[in-house]
Amino acid sequence: MKLLVPILTVFCFYSFGQGRIVFNNAYIVIDNSAKVVVENPSTNAIMPSAIGGFITESEFDQVIWNVGTSTGNYVMPFVSQTTFTQIPFSANLTAAGTGSGRILFSTYPGPTWDNNTYRPSDVTHMFDYLTGAVNNSDHVIDRFWIIDAQSYTTRPAATFSFAYRDIEHTVAANNIVEANLGAQRFNNTSNIWGDYLPQGTTNAALNVTTGVPVTPANFFRSWTLSEITNPLAVEVSYFKTSCQNDGLMFNWQTLVESDVDHFEIEKVQPAGSEVIAFIPAVGGNGIQNYEYLSANHRIGTFRLVEVTTNGDRNVKSTLSADCGNGSETWVSYVSEIEGIVFQVNGEVSDEETVRILDAAGKLVFESSIALQKGENTISLPNLNLSSGMYVLSISNGSSIVNEKFIKH
Repeated sequence: MKLLVPILTVFCFYSFGQGRIVFNNAYIVIDNSAKVVVENPSTNAIMPSAIGGFITESEFDQVIWNVGTSTGNYVMPFVSQTTFTQIPFSANLTAAGTGSGRILFSTYPGPTWDNNTYRPSDVTHMFDYLTGAVNNSDHVIDRFWIIDAQSYTTRPAATFSFAYRDIEHTVAANNIVEANLGAQRFNNTSNIWGDYLPQGTTNAALNVTTGVPVTPANFFRSWTLSEITNPLAVEVSYFKTSCQNDGLMFNWQTLVESDVDHFEIEKVQPAGSEVIAFIPAVGGNGIQNYEYLSANHRIGTFRLVEVTTNGDRNVKSTLSADCGNGSETWVSYVSEIEGIVFQVNGEVSDEETVRILDAAGKLVFESSIALQKGENTISLPNLNLSSGMYVLSISNGSSIVNEKFIKH
């Protein structure tokens, strides 16, 4: 059955009625951003069958189930459009939400291995966990799920189960060990994946990932499956400096610290980096705030390094600072709200080269700018950059300053 109207509403006409959708070897194709609305909050308001179900196959082709404050196992009988493979999703609501809420369900595959080219509208990147700057799509299944709990004061708690097709992880460009897959959701408040590392257990023979725990705080909209050994990125919330009377103050915040032993602050030198601070990690999944005051290192380029319990070293952020006499060029911030705006403290009046490179190191912009000695605010035009991580590089032939920024 092809759904031609924008919205199909299934509801009970009488207070004692039970509006239901019963699949009996039939399909409902939801296309062109249409919606099927199920008013009945009972878990049996949608009855799957061995053959048949919903074909959505795009982000905004959705089934809206007005579950309200009900609990129980809500099964969404999704079917692949191309092969009519059964790929059911289930949300077992173990604790009720508060408010007259509803859940919007859809799922869709991608045309290629590169999830970054068809990610959901609220997802800003597909970066890896270790560097936060490399496209991790080859370790991510070629499908997304939209599980959007709306109109709740507090969202429900749940356990999710995801089914998928083999072709969504076996294409040549993917580099996935199927048994290592786990579910991740995108935190669209903090724009990160990795504060919720891959969860659940994958049965490679049945093509299903089960037992995915979802607290109300983790009930975000967009989900996918990625390898446990190569999860999507966790970002340090921020790494910044400020000038104090006693020196240069470093502040940073983390959202999760799984297997982190300590942090190091390095000063980047021409001959190599110098570790100027060693700070033990607090650990855990909550927000942690850190600070370190350096009296001896007030000018230069610094980076925050995360060191794991097995000794792996991961650079989380790099910045430049000047709390001395202004003898170096440094970038204090980069903004991309309207075009790209950044502030530069110039060593002397000079002409310098500005470059912007993408996450793969490809040059996407280059121009010369005239800097005055002291503080300069530079505005570049809207470059129509795709969402992702970029590096702003400023050089004058003898020195170079690099600053990472994210284009949302």
